[in-house]
Amino acid sequence: MIGTIVKKEIAANLLSYKFFVVILLASVLIFTSFFVLDRDFKRRLADYQLIKPQPGQPNAVLAPNPLSILAKGLEDSMTRSFEMGRIGIDVRTGQTGGNPIFGFFASPDFVYIVKVVLSLVALLFGFDAISREREDGTLKLALANALPRSTLLFGKWLGNFLSLAVPVLLVTLLGIAVMSLDPSVRLTALGTGRLVLLLAVSIVYIALFLSLGLLVSAVTRKSASSLVVLLLVWALLVFVLPNLGTLLARQVVDLPSVRALTEKKQQIWTREVLLGMSDRANWDVHYLTINSEFNRLEEDYRVKFEQLVRLAKAINRISPAASYLYAATEIAGTGIGEESRFKGDVVRYKDRVVELMLKGSKDIPAFGYAYRSVGRVLAEGGLFDLAWLLVLNVIVFAAGYAAIVRSDVR
Repeated sequence: MIGTIVKKEIAANLLSYKFFVVILLASVLIFTSFFVLDRDFKRRLADYQLIKPQPGQPNAVLAPNPLSILAKGLEDSMTRSFEMGRIGIDVRTGQTGGNPIFGFFASPDFVYIVKVVLSLVALLFGFDAISREREDGTLKLALANALPRSTLLFGKWLGNFLSLAVPVLLVTLLGIAVMSLDPSVRLTALGTGRLVLLLAVSIVYIALFLSLGLLVSAVTRKSASSLVVLLLVWALLVFVLPNLGTLLARQVVDLPSVRALTEKKQQIWTREVLLGMSDRANWDVHYLTINSEFNRLEEDYRVKFEQLVRLAKAINRISPAASYLYAATEIAGTGIGEESRFKGDVVRYKDRVVELMLKGSKDIPAFGYAYRSVGRVLAEGGLFDLAWLLVLNVIVFAAGYAAIVRSDVR
């Protein structure tokens, strides 16, 4: 029976103008995203070739990440040019996005399309799956023939899921295959594994919104009512709740502003320079004091910032959109966890450079950074986000089953 229902749903979708409109929209958006961000990646790669440090230069510059084409995340923050000096780190603009439109709108990467557009498309596939048949009277006839309601619900879910997931995956893989023909976009074996995991998380996220559509369709009696309710829920889950945690966390964690931190550093610098002018024989001591005080301020700021991030992420995970964004960007190597680890390596490199400068050594080691392994990414939060999306899928589908079992199909 499940196979029959699945075939019926797939056939109904293939004969529906809705299917071709949404698949065409998704295809255009995905291909446009790959084209725009691929060109942006090439421009940033060209910038990197110009500003990457030469032997003996105390600079820290990270090469662009090919997976940032799919998940931009905090890539712009990570690929700045960090120049080391005796009194701290001078952050330059470094590699900039090649497309100025990113300053006005979010980067149209694959993750953004899945998080916003394809979640809405999934709702459109499921919003009338039950309510439409209730309105037409076919639901009552189907259940009158001893068709289990669980079989009906799962068959509809699977049929609509295949109708949506298969075309999206084919379009995405085709776009990735075309990009991979470019020698400047190289995905290593590790990068390919991250890509597969990123696509898997995206499919789980899309499946959740399809289940949500079926749940609301089973609860409401009219398709129009189902659509209105789902649009409201979609707006809350995708736009409102992901920002709520950050607002609440800022009220709890007393994080100093960057301006206040800069002014405090300036005070320390002025104090030590004035002291050094009257004690020129101990300039190195004052340089070390400046470096130590700067490190203390930055460490205090980083600790409070990480507290803010942990609290905000814990609250934001109420929304599956936030969990998906965290998981996708961390898997791609452009998430806030990777960015924090990278900045920590930059600070440690600066301390090493200062130590060598004070010794008079000109043998400055080159900066190097290795991305976390996939296993470590999963262990440090990625697995939790993926598991949370799976749990939400089960909860929403179970709620849909309970709703259709208890509903009056007349």
